[in-house]
Amino acid sequence: MKLNLHDLGERLQLLRKGLDLSQKDLAATLETHQNQISRLENGIGGTLELLVQLLNFYSDHFHISFIFSDEFEVIKRSEPLSHMSTFNSIAIERLKILQTDVNGQITDIIGIMEKEGSF
Repeated sequence: MKLNLHDLGERLQLLRKGLDLSQKDLAATLETHQNQISRLENGIGGTLELLVQLLNFYSDHFHISFIFSDEFEVIKRSEPLSHMSTFNSIAIERLKILQTDVNGQITDIIGIMEKEGSF
């Protein structure tokens, strides 16, 4: 896979959403305009200066060493990679996401079953 502006924009958007920030909130933090964040995330373009600023900001919260790689994953900086293999970090983050999804689905199923039982 060759990385293009659209792919990079999607990755930047995943990082922003990983921090639960809106484009407006991120723009305010970086003292820029929301439309500049939007242009980068949509792969339309933007300045190299803003891209570097975003990467520096995200590097405080995530391991971004693979942002330009085929093996890109959103890995929070809860523990340094030197103490844990990259694959274990990725697995843990994916399991946390899966756990949240499964818990929500189980709650939905229980609700449906309880509702059906009340007939």
